[in-house]
Amino acid sequence: MKKSILIGSTLAIAILLTACGNSSASSKGGASKSASSKVEKATNKATPKKKSSDTASVPTDADHEWFFKGNIFYAGNETMTLTKSEVRDSITDGERVLVIYNTIRNNSKEEQDPSNFYMVINAKQKTDTSNVQLDPGTVKLNEDGTSPLQAQEDNLHNNLLPGKTVETVLVYTLKNTNPVTLKFSNSNFKTLGTKTYDVQ
Repeated sequence: MKKSILIGSTLAIAILLTACGNSSASSKGGASKSASSKVEKATNKATPKKKSSDTASVPTDADHEWFFKGNIFYAGNETMTLTKSEVRDSITDGERVLVIYNTIRNNSKEEQDPSNFYMVINAKQKTDTSNVQLDPGTVKLNEDGTSPLQAQEDNLHNNLLPGKTVETVLVYTLKNTNPVTLKFSNSNFKTLGTKTYDVQ
């Protein structure tokens, strides 16, 4: 997805996200390196911390306040559950990407666009001078020219049917080997929590 397209559609997606729920209450291919066991910390500012495996209290409808706890980001119409992460080679020579694997469930009674999560999840990484927002990235292609994550990428960009769950990925181009912090926000762009990944 080109950066200019993302920026151009920001307003429209933000409007769609606002309608997502009640927030008023508030393989093959490039070499990979697992980072799932190197998650450094997760802070949950809006709700008490619970075990990530405790999904019994996660709503399955769209009528609740958004929250982030453990590995679960409930965003009204959709729920994202983070499953694992890894660092892979980028399609651009000499660059690396952070791949965040997850599942997304449609809690609503209408089709939803899972890629809307890019509007309320931001990835940042510190350089020598700044804390830089990371751009979406693309993994290195297989020798036959296909993407090793094609199915997950398609799931992210295809409309998700009501009540269904798919496996997707978020991919960010890394600036260096410093930790990456994901920030999860509600439809008003208020931070609900953060999660930091070691990418060395």
